[in-house]
Amino acid sequence: MATLMTRMAAALKGEVRADELEAYRRAGGIVYTELEQAESLRGRLALEGVNLWHGPQGAAGQLLCVWNAFVLQAIGEHLLDADYAADPRTSGFVPPVTAQQVGACFAQVEGWVSRARQAAGNPGYLVEQELLLPADLPEWAEADPCPLPHLHGMLAASRAIRQHAEVALGVFEKTVADADRHMDALRRLRQLVAEAATAADYAEGLLDTDPNPRMHEAIEQRLQRALEIYYHLGQLTAMPQLIADYKGVDARRAVPPVATPPVNPRSFDPWCLTDPQKRGVWQADPRARQAIKEMWEYDPDAAHTLRIQAEIDAAFTSGAITYATDAGGKPYGSYYCCPWAAIYLVRRPIVIGGTRLRTMQQFTYEVSAEDVPKGGRFKREIIVSNFRPTDEVDYCDPDGLHGD
Repeated sequence: MATLMTRMAAALKGEVRADELEAYRRAGGIVYTELEQAESLRGRLALEGVNLWHGPQGAAGQLLCVWNAFVLQAIGEHLLDADYAADPRTSGFVPPVTAQQVGACFAQVEGWVSRARQAAGNPGYLVEQELLLPADLPEWAEADPCPLPHLHGMLAASRAIRQHAEVALGVFEKTVADADRHMDALRRLRQLVAEAATAADYAEGLLDTDPNPRMHEAIEQRLQRALEIYYHLGQLTAMPQLIADYKGVDARRAVPPVATPPVNPRSFDPWCLTDPQKRGVWQADPRARQAIKEMWEYDPDAAHTLRIQAEIDAAFTSGAITYATDAGGKPYGSYYCCPWAAIYLVRRPIVIGGTRLRTMQQFTYEVSAEDVPKGGRFKREIIVSNFRPTDEVDYCDPDGLHGD
């Protein structure tokens, strides 16, 4: 438990508690056992002369998913440790930008570990049919300037990840018996190693100069690029079939919004925002019916609300998103407050409601009129988070009426 002095020092620096992040760090420690097993698998395949271009896809999926889990765990851990080391007085607290970035990384670890274990247990499980690969890192949190300890954490992460990436590539190259046939692809991988290493080395050189805040952005950009390339490199090494269509880390930055049919705000199902998996349950609840009725009565622009839902529906139909599930494959269910929208998992990058969503992120659509009677705004927002089951229910009825 943090002491009073620690809490006061953290408050003066504007830092936030990292208790929850530390819980996720501990849970994510299973990554290292998975990494050990994956590296043993990689070595065994090499000894057996198995070429991953033509080898078992279950093994390739296992290697790829473990790699992604490891990179995300490593980034989160190094960011936390660097901040604690920079000022031990506030150990257990971190700047908001660090908390946001660490949370985004740790949020995806379980999903990748689950998929790695599924691939290990079922050679017929093909992760490339479920998600667009190579997957991107979570969106980078923004801060101006980026705290110096945050930069040191990114650098430390890049060093650890770089070592594993270069070893994996070396082992992979030894298994390519028909190297002449795949020479262009191998050269592309070596090019990526060189690009990432240069960005990381240059950032390290700038950090060694004790840079002023104006230089932080330049360092941050180089470290971000190095980490993004290493993330992709490990996936391409695990599943070399992806190399042929690989366009680089910048290829998916501009993702078009989903095309949707026109909406009619005068004629629509008032339950269209509610999770279809749970819609019947909420429709049978008198208080929920009243809350839905009030929400639409207070909505100043129903057409806008419906357009975003239409984008979600179109993304679901196209396969870009699906319902989020836990590690056992059980759907999370609906969001805890009215209109009880579904929790979704992003399968490939897409823009919904103006929010850019990346592979493996979870999101829901929050619509609320709760604050309108008190002079607040009507809320319609795509929420990206690491969702967890809860028994909490919030009807969010603006007038506080509980009848039908």
